[in-house]
Amino acid sequence: MPNSVQEKLYYKMPVALQNILFSIYGWNLSRKRYNYWFHYHFARLKKMEWWSSQQIEEYQNKNFVDIVGHAYNTVPFYRKWYDEIGVDVGKIKSLSDLSKLPILTKQMVKENQNSMVSTVFKRRALIKGLTSGTTGTPLTIFQTKEGLSFQWAIWWRHKARFGLSHKDRHLTFGARVPIEQNQLRPPYWLNDYFNNRVYLSTYHISEHTVKDIVMFLNRSHFDFFTGYPSAMYALASLIDEQGLLLKNSPKYIVSGSDALLPKYEDLIGRVFGAPVTEQYGMAEFAGNMSKCEHGNFHEDFECCYIENISKPHRLLLTGWGNYAMPFIRYEVGDFCTPSCAICTCGRVSKCYSSIEGRLEDYILTPDGRKLIGMNQVFEYAKNAKEIQIYQPSQNKVQFKIVAGNNFGDMDKKALEREFRRRAGIDMKIEFILVKKLQRSSSGKLKAVVSDIPNK
Repeated sequence: MPNSVQEKLYYKMPVALQNILFSIYGWNLSRKRYNYWFHYHFARLKKMEWWSSQQIEEYQNKNFVDIVGHAYNTVPFYRKWYDEIGVDVGKIKSLSDLSKLPILTKQMVKENQNSMVSTVFKRRALIKGLTSGTTGTPLTIFQTKEGLSFQWAIWWRHKARFGLSHKDRHLTFGARVPIEQNQLRPPYWLNDYFNNRVYLSTYHISEHTVKDIVMFLNRSHFDFFTGYPSAMYALASLIDEQGLLLKNSPKYIVSGSDALLPKYEDLIGRVFGAPVTEQYGMAEFAGNMSKCEHGNFHEDFECCYIENISKPHRLLLTGWGNYAMPFIRYEVGDFCTPSCAICTCGRVSKCYSSIEGRLEDYILTPDGRKLIGMNQVFEYAKNAKEIQIYQPSQNKVQFKIVAGNNFGDMDKKALEREFRRRAGIDMKIEFILVKKLQRSSSGKLKAVVSDIPNK
């Protein structure tokens, strides 16, 4: 939880000092991500993606059996659960035995987070993080140091397919709040010198700021842009509407964190003047898929096995990249379209032509800004089971909440504080407790639902 006094002091600092503090934060991230384990896994991943079908099958079978045994023997939640329903872990010999195991849901994880951490590890030695929570259910995740570096190696292996390196200069469309919401003059971005990136605040993209942002981009050079495609689309739309021109195009656009719709991809690619690629992952490290040069999603089999069941095809993920908190047959809430063909890129890992997931509407503020990344707000209501923001008008939002046992005023105050940090003070906020939240026809829960036409 942010310290309000420290935050106010930070916002009043000169921009140069803010850049230094933000870079110190970036240095801390860098040392966790890009260490010995990162380089070790990155090197082997570059070789493994060209493995044969037989090599992949043998590798996945072994790792699947190992992670199930590890979970049963060292994770209290799995031992209790499997014993209660009569799972005989000794009979799990290969991936053909997957159906003998039950399906894990996000709600089950949220209700049992403390007992889902392996007793092999000292908790103080693990890295604590939060999921994106775009489906209204943020989770606390524990990872080993090696697991986090392995995850980043997976993500950078994807970018390396397009000639990109973690040392390249890049622009990040981010949903944190390193810049005060009511700041009226540029810069609306901060430098992270240790990671050679500029962090552009998605909460400051509006018709009033777009010219300043474009002027900055035109006097800068970036090898690639990355981040929320919905935020990139918002900026690209404003650039297009105002007839502005982006002169310094990056080599590539790398999207993640929410859904890349076809209309997003088309406009982003045209306005920014670069091809767009995409990867699918999550903080849980339960599974990962990355696009190849031919535009297909490939299962990153080195860290997971992906099932798709029923129609529409629900994704079930089993990961072995993070032994501290294993996810086995995890229903993440997303859907996919499997591809039956062998990809022409030459990789024989399983392919998917599309993924439906993490799609949310914007919050439209009274001053015309389009806000995404409400997951950053939800994570502060620790005692809410699920949250959805409904926007009936430009001046009002409703937090619809499925409350946990200890949900109360402290949770409401935290939600209001974090929302106003991003949206400002002009919007009316209502809290409505409900027994369940409305889902789409496919069963997905959207974090934000808006009734504002043509927003």
